Amino acid sequence: MTRAEIFRESEYAPGSVGDIFRLIRSGAATSRSALARQIGMAPSTISLRIDSLIRLGLISEAGDEQSRGGRRARALEVATTAGFVGAMDVGAHHVQVGIADLGGRMLAIEDVPVAIEDGPAPAAEALWAALQNLIVAHDLDEAHLRGVAIGLPAPIEYPSGRVVLPSFMPSWHNADLPGLFAEFTSIPVLVENDANLIALAEQTMGGHSSDQLLAVKLGTRIGCGIISDGRLHRGAGGAAGEISHTAVQGTSTISCVCGTPNCLESVASGGAIVSRLSQLGYSVQTAADVVELGRGGDAQVVDILRSAGTSIGGVLASIVNFFNPRDVILGGAMSASAPLVAAIRAELFQRCLPLVGNDLDVRAARSPGDAGVRGAAHLVLEEVLAPARIEQLVRELDDTPDTAPSDTTAQTA
Repeated sequence: MTRAEIFRESEYAPGSVGDIFRLIRSGAATSRSALARQIGMAPSTISLRIDSLIRLGLISEAGDEQSRGGRRARALEVATTAGFVGAMDVGAHHVQVGIADLGGRMLAIEDVPVAIEDGPAPAAEALWAALQNLIVAHDLDEAHLRGVAIGLPAPIEYPSGRVVLPSFMPSWHNADLPGLFAEFTSIPVLVENDANLIALAEQTMGGHSSDQLLAVKLGTRIGCGIISDGRLHRGAGGAAGEISHTAVQGTSTISCVCGTPNCLESVASGGAIVSRLSQLGYSVQTAADVVELGRGGDAQVVDILRSAGTSIGGVLASIVNFFNPRDVILGGAMSASAPLVAAIRAELFQRCLPLVGNDLDVRAARSPGDAGVRGAAHLVLEEVLAPARIEQLVRELDDTPDTAPSDTTAQTA
């Protein structure tokens, strides 16, 4: 089953085992009786399908729900101990690796030393080794690893996961990480743009869901993730949100693969600001260094940050007027720069239509330090627990009699 097939909504029918598991995961129905009422199926049919999910080890019945009259219903919930997923966020100057249970709770997040400049093949080997080390350190069984998602600061072709013309990682062009990881594992391996992962992480974090949002990654490069009607919007081939190659006022300080003179990335990204400050004699190497330098109040540094923020805000204003999101979330290392963020906000609210700006919330990411790995965990869970994949697991279970649930889970993951 390919990635595109798994996400196709027509792959499952209302009331199927996959649909029932989807309702339990979302919290829309958490008992057999609630499922029967919502779907309109006979309780006996619902029970047969619930039993299949229990045999797979994917759900459990725990405690009692509040009674609606008569005997209390047993509460259904995802069996978080039935497996786990790996999540990776690969940046220009950092790599984070995490593990999440099937309920989406992060079990571990660690910064790891991976030299991405060595190229995709050595990096893939190092990433897999780092994930294995994390699994062992937390006493988990690698056999229960169900999938891995990797975020990269680059355009990612959808659905193949191929890396396309990364601006500051030229050796990664055409890299096939799923293919490289296939040397180590047969589980699903997904690759996604890092800004898209921030958008996924922020969509439901903090106790409320936002169906219309832009997540802007302000780091060494600039990217944008789009949630539209509650779904990640990738465009026809995966390039949606590549705002950094829009021409702006200013002078490029770094080269860019896009070929657009004075594009936003070459003028206002963290990498561009590092280059400009270095030319002026400042000792900076990373976006984090720029943020720290800006906190000192140096007038020249603050002026450069404000100018970059104005450029970013101007590009965003056109997109916000067109898309009319409810939230604009700023993430990445440069989102900690007060002068940069203030200039972005000022430009946005000055240029946005009143109807657009009235309900617009421009804010920092709720968990900027690990939004990438959290979004990666969300992405891979949506795939490995997708209704179509659950249907596939049930069919395999029915074709494999007398198999213990834990073994089935490990073999089919």
